[in-house]
Amino acid sequence: MCCDRRLYTAAVPPQLGIFGGTFDPPHVGHVAAAIEARDQLATERLHVVVANDPWQKSRRRSVTPSRHRLAMARLAFDPIAGVEVSDIELARGGSTYTIDTVSELARPGTEIVLVMGPSAAAGLQTWHRARELARRVTVAVVTPTGEPRAHLEGWRTVTIYMDPVDASATRVRKLLDGTGGPRTAATLARLVPPSVMSYIADHKLYSA
Repeated sequence: MCCDRRLYTAAVPPQLGIFGGTFDPPHVGHVAAAIEARDQLATERLHVVVANDPWQKSRRRSVTPSRHRLAMARLAFDPIAGVEVSDIELARGGSTYTIDTVSELARPGTEIVLVMGPSAAAGLQTWHRARELARRVTVAVVTPTGEPRAHLEGWRTVTIYMDPVDASATRVRKLLDGTGGPRTAATLARLVPPSVMSYIADHKLYSA
């Protein structure tokens, strides 16, 4: 970062950051968001939590098996200091509900901060036990620099600003399965970490 944009100081309770998602697959935008969240939230550790069964998505489309998404997430995030990939939702099994993860990770005297993008934040009211979740967490919305600060009615929110990254998991999947137009190695290299791309190729994921 060009300057100190930390959202918290030592005067507030310790922060436990949770960056959850499907990560199908993890891309450079996810990596950039994790780094900014770690730095701006000033957490000692940011937990990247891979969803076992993201029930709102798995009802609409086929989701890559969780073991592959976990392996790709570890390749993408493990090299980042202060960021740890968690399999807590895979170990729990079944449909993934963030409120259950918050309950498992909660510690006395620690504030839990959920990190997410604007589209996920816009759908928070549809999440399982949303009212309880709103009482227990702060939501950190990763927002392109220059956009208005995040505000979600009924939720404690902070804004994590980052430079825009033109990447999405949907775009990557479409490029790989041939439905997203011409693809080149250079295009994919701009979207997906090399280690993740190698894993995708080795396991023939997202092929038509």
